[in-house]
Amino acid sequence: MAEQKYVYTTHATEARSGKISNIESVINEHASEGWRLAETLSREGTTIGLVFEREL
Repeated sequence: MAEQKYVYTTHATEARSGKISNIESVINEHASEGWRLAETLSREGTTIGLVFEREL
C-alpha cells in the first residue's frame, strides 16, 4: 500500500457569537481550492481555528 502524504494549512477564527456563517464560508472557500476540513480547534466551547489538509 502506498503511503499518502498530506499538506496542512490553518485558519484562525474570530471568537464572536453568531458568526457560524463566516466559518461555513471559510470551509467552502478552502474546499473550492481542494482543501478538506481535518480538525477544528476550540477553547471553552468556542471554535478558534480550523485545520485543512490536502494530498500532495
